[in-house]
Amino acid sequence: MLRYLSGAESVLWVSGCRTKVASAAPCVHDKPCFSFDMSLPPPDSLLAVVIPAYNAGDLLGNCLASVEGSELRPDQVFVIDNHSRDDAVQRASLRFPQMQFVRNAANLGFGVACNRGIELAFARNAEFVLLLNQDAVLEPNTLSSLIALAREEPRAGAIGCKTLSPATVPGARPRVLYNGSWQRWLALWQRIPGIGQEDSPGDHDPREVDFVWGHAMLLRCSALRDVGLFDPGFFMYMEDLDLCDRLQRAGWQNWCDSRVVCWHAIEDSARGENSDDWRWQMKLESIRVYYRKRHSRWLADLLWLLTALREGVSLLVDAHWRACGHVLQGVGRCLSGAPPARPPAPA
Repeated sequence: MLRYLSGAESVLWVSGCRTKVASAAPCVHDKPCFSFDMSLPPPDSLLAVVIPAYNAGDLLGNCLASVEGSELRPDQVFVIDNHSRDDAVQRASLRFPQMQFVRNAANLGFGVACNRGIELAFARNAEFVLLLNQDAVLEPNTLSSLIALAREEPRAGAIGCKTLSPATVPGARPRVLYNGSWQRWLALWQRIPGIGQEDSPGDHDPREVDFVWGHAMLLRCSALRDVGLFDPGFFMYMEDLDLCDRLQRAGWQNWCDSRVVCWHAIEDSARGENSDDWRWQMKLESIRVYYRKRHSRWLADLLWLLTALREGVSLLVDAHWRACGHVLQGVGRCLSGAPPARPPAPA
């Protein structure tokens, strides 16, 4: 069985009850974090859903209700709480007693939280695992369509779906947040057709893509056993793109199923008036990790600076002055060797 070493104690919540989960040895970023047993029996469960949670408020309940209302009911649902300060996970554990809730002893980041849930799915020998953001909502037919596409495309290691943001103006159509993503000459300068535009009902053909985003990501467990889980070197941002690139390099494919929809009410929190300096520093740190994994240091840092410049120009064109300032501030902190950014503790 593939095993990820996370290095922190957890608490398991089942029907509102607490049980401690033993801690593991710490994981070192530049050493292998997985072990393999290829003599696994055939999968005895079809689908597990993993939802990382952090100070989710009422969003988590809406997300879990959409999973429970799916036409295809998952065999297991795991909510991985990254040491939230609110009571959203406790309330959800009482509302959805059939689901399992694991509380991390610290905020370990998005990728590590996902890895913990994937480990639990592996322990039940699941065939597929769906990663879902706490603020995402599925349509009833989304899961069944994703699984059907995975059956049609046996080399599909990761599959996403069209993601829409609800209309904020009466009479307007929902806007596209994701409908497939491809690399340009600069790997992390993604080509995302239709992003920010009103959804076109006629655009519903599945397509092979370069990147599937982690807010709603179906993963084939056999592909994960081949390439490994999320790299814990990414605290937040780019871990999904890194995984998709590793899947492609190993001969797997990434797909977007545009026949079905996931709703995501919150757009990129690093942009616009909601921009935070720590968030941009964290994003830039992850971009640098991505390039340094693939190139020599001087080339990686050059590509990183070009990507940061492109982000800054894009923000200027869209008149996001606050976010542009945070990009410049984040570049300066990264170059000066400032400590890694982390989300601030709630007041």
